[in-house]
Amino acid sequence: MHSTRRQFTRSALIASAGGILLPPSLWAQAITYKVKKGDTLGKIALHLNTSTSELQRANNLNSDLIQVGQKLIIPASGDTNQAGYNSIAMSTYIVVKGDTLGQIAQRHGISVNELKAANNLSRDLILVGQNLRIPANAARQTTPKEDLMAKVRAETARTKIQRDKWQRIVVHHSAIKYGNVEKYDAAHRLRGMQNGLAYHFLIGNGIDAGDGEIEIGPRWQKQQPGGHVKNHLINQTAIGICLIGNFEKTHPSKKQLAAFTQLMDWLRGPALGKKVNFSGHRELKGEQTVCPGKNFPLALMHARYG
Repeated sequence: MHSTRRQFTRSALIASAGGILLPPSLWAQAITYKVKKGDTLGKIALHLNTSTSELQRANNLNSDLIQVGQKLIIPASGDTNQAGYNSIAMSTYIVVKGDTLGQIAQRHGISVNELKAANNLSRDLILVGQNLRIPANAARQTTPKEDLMAKVRAETARTKIQRDKWQRIVVHHSAIKYGNVEKYDAAHRLRGMQNGLAYHFLIGNGIDAGDGEIEIGPRWQKQQPGGHVKNHLINQTAIGICLIGNFEKTHPSKKQLAAFTQLMDWLRGPALGKKVNFSGHRELKGEQTVCPGKNFPLALMHARYG
């Protein structure tokens, strides 16, 4: 994305520029793009995390036809904020044969109305090959001003974080709806794990720990390697975050996702001071698992964290 964006030139727009009509609130938030050979409207939309309909609207286009050398106005992230979404956690989905708006919404843990609002759709009709913007409910919190990291920051203040050691963050689900640090630590020790709880952080679901409560494991407090994946080398350098729940059957709660994003932002910001790699457990080579479950918004988290 960064290399793509370097191809674009930010420009302050005036109402008469090229006869293009753009809402005044977006003038300072727009960028221009010069069409290259091989470009399509859909490809440009995908690269810039927008939709073909938004490109058409911003450029007064009646079809998908574009020409080499043509300059297009690309509405920037402010456009999505007008719809009430956090653009950082927005991803793009290409409609395939058999898709319905309801199925796509359910697959991504959002409502049909949210999906329609993000794509300026007035009805449920979608077409094969159409690019849809998928807003992540992970970025919207029922209590957006609630600080779910206070306990973590306080407890970590006594920990000397080994910044050079940590190179990756891996997200998991517990695959059961019960549990907290105390119970999992005891269970993992019974399984022969000398250092106890395999993960560095747990995020509760409201049963044995509070909904969205972030618990710190002994391995983080002592800056010890994890035990959350099969690969020993990855365990040495990967921070493990586990959300309580079986996300093959249910969805993580909004508070769990809010806690996860706050924790990720803190780890990749103040805690480690670098943007370490991010992956779901199942994405690691040799890990034969569905973790963190089909209902965890992994693609949307990659849109936010790379």
